[in-house]
Amino acid sequence: MHPTLAAPARIPLMLGVLLAVAACADQSTPTAPAAPPASSLGVNNGGNNRRILFASSRDEIGNMEIYSMNPDGSGLDRLTTSAGFDVQPAWSPDGKRVAFVSTRHDPNGEIYVMNADGTAVQRLTFDDHLDEAPTWSKDGKRIAFVSTRDDEQGEIYVMNAADGSGVSRLTEFTGTDGEPAWSPDGKQIVFVSGRDALSEGKTELYVVDVDTRQVSRLTWEGVRVQAPSWAPGGKQIAFNTLAQLPGGTNGEPDVLSEDVYVLDLDGKRVTRLTGGPGGPNDSQPSWSPDGKLIAFVRELDFNSDIAIMNANGTGVTVLKTNPAPDVSPAWNR
Repeated sequence: MHPTLAAPARIPLMLGVLLAVAACADQSTPTAPAAPPASSLGVNNGGNNRRILFASSRDEIGNMEIYSMNPDGSGLDRLTTSAGFDVQPAWSPDGKRVAFVSTRHDPNGEIYVMNADGTAVQRLTFDDHLDEAPTWSKDGKRIAFVSTRDDEQGEIYVMNAADGSGVSRLTEFTGTDGEPAWSPDGKQIVFVSGRDALSEGKTELYVVDVDTRQVSRLTWEGVRVQAPSWAPGGKQIAFNTLAQLPGGTNGEPDVLSEDVYVLDLDGKRVTRLTGGPGGPNDSQPSWSPDGKLIAFVRELDFNSDIAIMNANGTGVTVLKTNPAPDVSPAWNR
C-alpha cells in the first residue's frame, strides 16, 4: 500500500526520512525505462569530485549512515560509522567537505561537517532542540539550516561553516519553515513553508533574500511541497509533492502520492517529471553539476533506492539496489 496519509503541521526531516522509507507503493512493477546514455553521466574526475552522497541503513545494525558513490552507481564508499543516525548529507561547493545531521551525541539531531572521505568530523551546533537540513553558501563560508530553538515548528538560520559561530535567524514565522536550499549565486535561499496554507499539512516554496530577509512565494500547488533543489544555472528548482489520493470505496484510508516537479523561475511554470498517481513514489531530487540530470529517491516494492533521470524526466535508471532503504541523494556541485 501507499503510506497512509498523515499531515501534521511539520514532520522533522530526519524523522520524515526514517518514516518515508518504511512503506512503499503496493503495485505491479512498471517496465524499466531505458537508462540515459553513458555520456550524459558527465565526467567523474576521481576521488570525491562529482560524486553522489546518500544515507542508508545497510550497515549491520540498521543505523542510517552516510555513503558516497560515482554517478553511475560504482565506487561505493561508506563515510560515517556512529552509534546514532547520520542523515541529510550536503556537499560543500568545493567538494572537499560534507555537512550532515547526526544523533550520535544528541537524540534531537545536531549538524556536523567532515572531510569528503569521512575523516575529521567536527560538530557545529550545540543546542537542545532539533538542528537539521544543512545547505552551503556558494562561497562555502556559511551553512543555512533549520532549527526549532526559537520556534517548535522550525525556522531558517545561518551560521559560519568553519566553527558554527555567528548563528543568525533568517525567517520569522510561527509555523513551518524548513528544507532550505541555497541559490547558486548565493543571494537567496529557497525553503518550504506552511505560512499561507489554508489547511494543515500543506506547504509551498518560498525564497528569502539573505541580505534583506524579504520573503517571496514561488508556488501555488495546494499540496505538501518538499525537498527543493536549485539547478546549477539558477533558473529552475526541482522539488517533490505529496498529494492526497482518496481511499477506495470499501473504506480504505487516504494515501499519499509523491512525484518530482521542476519550477521554471523565469515563467513560473511548473512541470511534472515523474509518473503521477498510481506510479512509484518519487522524491528528494538533487541536480547534477551540469544540470542535465537529477538524482532522486524511487520507492518500489516496499523499499527506496537512489535513481537518476534526465532533467526532462526521461531515462530513469536506478543506480544501486539494496534491501535497506537509500535516501537523501546529494550531488556534488
